[in-house]
Amino acid sequence: MQEIVYKFKNLNWTLVMSVLFLSLIGLIMIYSASNAEGMRSTYSHLAKLVFGFTIMLLVALININTWQKYSFLFYLIGIIILIYATFYGFIGKGSRRWINFLGVNIQPSEIMKIFLIIGLAKFFDERKIEGLRDYLFLLIPIIMIAIPFLIILNQPDLGTSIILLFLGAVVFFIVGINYKFFMFCGIIFFFSSPIVWNLLHEYQKQRLLTFFDPYKDPLGTGYHIIQSEIAIGSGGFFGKGWLRGTQSHLDFLPEKKTDFIFSMLGEEFGFLGTLSVIGLFILICIIGYLMVSSIEKSFFSKVVGIAIITNFFISGAINMAMVMGLTPVVGIPLPLVSYGGSSMVTYFFGFGLLLSIELSHKIHKEDNLVNLPFFRQ
Repeated sequence: MQEIVYKFKNLNWTLVMSVLFLSLIGLIMIYSASNAEGMRSTYSHLAKLVFGFTIMLLVALININTWQKYSFLFYLIGIIILIYATFYGFIGKGSRRWINFLGVNIQPSEIMKIFLIIGLAKFFDERKIEGLRDYLFLLIPIIMIAIPFLIILNQPDLGTSIILLFLGAVVFFIVGINYKFFMFCGIIFFFSSPIVWNLLHEYQKQRLLTFFDPYKDPLGTGYHIIQSEIAIGSGGFFGKGWLRGTQSHLDFLPEKKTDFIFSMLGEEFGFLGTLSVIGLFILICIIGYLMVSSIEKSFFSKVVGIAIITNFFISGAINMAMVMGLTPVVGIPLPLVSYGGSSMVTYFFGFGLLLSIELSHKIHKEDNLVNLPFFRQ
């Protein structure tokens, strides 16, 4: 009991409250988006929020060494669940990527992001890349990335598969892989792009083409992004007011609870509202990077911490850019704000690991606590 009390007191409550505040903004927006339908979606999201927040605190209390010890096992479990979802999961929005567990719909590809990060971090923690010959061992982490990437791409889920590929590249960069490796990969991708294009589904190709000219098919593939831009632009500087958005409440804006919730935020709260949320995202990222920067000895913890906060940042940036027409529509939700259980719980789980990293580091660093029974290793 004394150990738990100490850990709770020493959690980074600035990060905890920032994450909670961003989640509550999402709850407020989901209430607005589903107000005409009743309170079912709001209650459902609130339950997931409470569950995710609890998961974050529980994960934070577990020593990061425990997660490191079983990293490969978690990765293997993630792959097995991914394969099961691909063949036996149920179809939603044209993709077979969900499974039902105890009455709750779970998207394994979201959880796989964290499992891939800790798996790669453990590999590079145990195997340092020092010489040219060592680069042959990169085949192992490349395969670790390629397996879930290809499975998720086949579901199909282009957005999540791209994020997974990007996270792998981030880990490679963090561990100090030579820039020549990235240049080589870039060249391979450039020459193989025609093959990749032919492997994409027709609707995925249309999404990419729509990015260049959404008004070519304003009532078809370009409808989502056009209505999103109208909603954001109509909000002006101060917005139309909560529950008063016309594009959203008159059902012109599609996917207003999920992928395009940032558009609804812009319409109801205007430029100031969107700027505040962007500022909160940046604040959380800064806090996270500062937490990781203080770690000196644990290579595993440093890699995991940077990759987790980068996943949060890049997912948020892509979603915001997507709804403003700056990137193609790839179906990535806004972290902790969009409606959805798997995505939100995964981000809470990631922040729990981040808190665990700092807390474990703090416990080892404080000399006056080393001899206490519940801190001995």
